[in-house]
Amino acid sequence: MRLARLITMLLASGITLLIAAILLSTLPASATERYSNNDGWHYTQRPSPASTGRGIDLFVDRDFSPNERDRIVSAMRQWNYVLNGFVQFQARLLPEDPSPTMLAQIRRSGGWVVARVDSRHPIAQHGEGTHALAVTTGNRGGFVYVISDRIGNRDLTGVVMHEFGHVLGAGHDGYGLMAPVYNAAMGRCIDHDAVTLVAQAQRLPLNQLNWCVGPGGEFRAPMAQAPGGYSDYRTPMATRQP
Repeated sequence: MRLARLITMLLASGITLLIAAILLSTLPASATERYSNNDGWHYTQRPSPASTGRGIDLFVDRDFSPNERDRIVSAMRQWNYVLNGFVQFQARLLPEDPSPTMLAQIRRSGGWVVARVDSRHPIAQHGEGTHALAVTTGNRGGFVYVISDRIGNRDLTGVVMHEFGHVLGAGHDGYGLMAPVYNAAMGRCIDHDAVTLVAQAQRLPLNQLNWCVGPGGEFRAPMAQAPGGYSDYRTPMATRQP
């Protein structure tokens, strides 16, 4: 009897911790939270709207390591803060060995699978995918493929933030987070240009959203120069496919 009660308590605790972890992952990032750089860049702090907006489900591949999952959650939390309640990403782990039927259902329901693949995957061997760090496919639901063996020492949070911009309907931009080339300095946070693209795609009021600004109030970070010896520094960051 005691054993049965103990098992019940442990199961209840485990479920509680799982729910807490899921809820924590969906909370917006604090405006004062620092991300990788302590150089004065920060997010604006606009009042949150009274009502809760639309949710977008993310199903994160279990093949990601705990550290990689943390980076993905960081990217998601920053977008949630920027979107200020009008749209909110909600993350959960993808079930093990999902069937094609399950994946199709996720996509039909408007959900997105964040998948960890390598350069042997077909998506990485065709078109711009042959040089990309990540590829987003789909429209109202689909896949974000992170090509893990190409990430190297690049910032996974910045790469995934760029991809989530595509999920939200943003195309490529000539400068900033949504530029078609990877640049660590430009991917530190979600800039005004990226937010403008998403606001247009989602039909959101730009003046009620947040974005990052520099110490002098500027919207754009200085373009960092590619370090010597890295011929692939300007590898395309992503491509949006139909």
